[in-house]
Amino acid sequence: MRDTYDLAVIGGGPAGSMTALTAAERGLSVLLVERDWVIGSPVRCAEGVDEKGLSEFFTPRPEWIAATITAYCLVAPDGSRVVMDTQGNRGFILERLIFDRMIAEKAAEAGALVQTGVEATGLSPFEEGYRRVSLRRNGERCEVRARVVVAADGVESRVARWAGLFTHSSVHDMETCAQVTLAGIDCEPETFSMYFTNRFAPGGYAWLFPKGGKTANVGLGISGDYAARRRPAEYLDDFLNEHFPGASVVSSLVGGVPCTGGIRKLTADGLLVCGDAAHMANPVTGGGIINAMLAGRFAGETAAEALAKGAAEERALAGYAKRCDDRFGAMNRRFYKIKEGIFNIPDDRLNEIAREILGVPMEKRSPLRVLRAAVVHQPQLLLLLARVVL
Repeated sequence: MRDTYDLAVIGGGPAGSMTALTAAERGLSVLLVERDWVIGSPVRCAEGVDEKGLSEFFTPRPEWIAATITAYCLVAPDGSRVVMDTQGNRGFILERLIFDRMIAEKAAEAGALVQTGVEATGLSPFEEGYRRVSLRRNGERCEVRARVVVAADGVESRVARWAGLFTHSSVHDMETCAQVTLAGIDCEPETFSMYFTNRFAPGGYAWLFPKGGKTANVGLGISGDYAARRRPAEYLDDFLNEHFPGASVVSSLVGGVPCTGGIRKLTADGLLVCGDAAHMANPVTGGGIINAMLAGRFAGETAAEALAKGAAEERALAGYAKRCDDRFGAMNRRFYKIKEGIFNIPDDRLNEIAREILGVPMEKRSPLRVLRAAVVHQPQLLLLLARVVL
């Protein structure tokens, strides 16, 4: 490693690697460090993205796409299955190990130095135009200076907190998740399913994302309010016993997704925050890959523009927050309010909504139609939606 860089990126997920790629392409000297030894491992999500969002960055390639999604299914507590097509915007289930590594490799090809197994252990105040990042690898310690540091170190981010930014999530807004990859199961290869039921996923939902053949990611996320009483892995065990008894489990993971609608501040002097560290996942679905990549691009662009003018103070980086807000931040705040309503609908009402939508021809089914039905059966949602519109 060199002693000094224009940009030091902490975290090698989609947000961090996209930041490094964007900044390196614009001529900045970039260091990207990842605490884990392998970029993309362990997999921390269900791996789903939409084609429109993905294609803004890369042409989809078969080696990192496990399945193509053309329909989605909402499953009610009584087992009613409401199937809708994706209306021309297909989805993909990624192979994150391959996909994430591909972005990091492109960053390296553009000139960034990528290092794995390197943990950030400290961050200095912004002084004389730089921050100092303390790093540790194999017990050895070193320090680098960077004109801008990007905190892309995930849900457990410490870098932003070291800079004085508030990144905590309330227990209520922390979706705690458990997921397994099942093999040898029968599932529709081009349909992903969302199961809404307070029995197995209170304050959230369960999912099935096919990964080709007879393999699928199956998991659930629940509000932290409920996780305090019972672990998500226990809910998932019950869900699997009912829906996939005897299935083979080839991988397991647990984790959390902060579904707050976003942290208040994304910038400080010489610092930008992106991805899960900034709570950028959609509060309703928990999906955050595309938002993380967008934020990474905006972070790289903002850093390059600011440093071209010789400045890295917070005011020079202010455009980053506006770019994020215009693209997805304001929408995430609206989704947060919607989340608070739809995840509290009782199971009997969910069954009624499903039966109503099943009476609608397939070509006329849409998320908006489902939301209308939800308002009819849960009138208090109308006031909530009115607030969102206003």
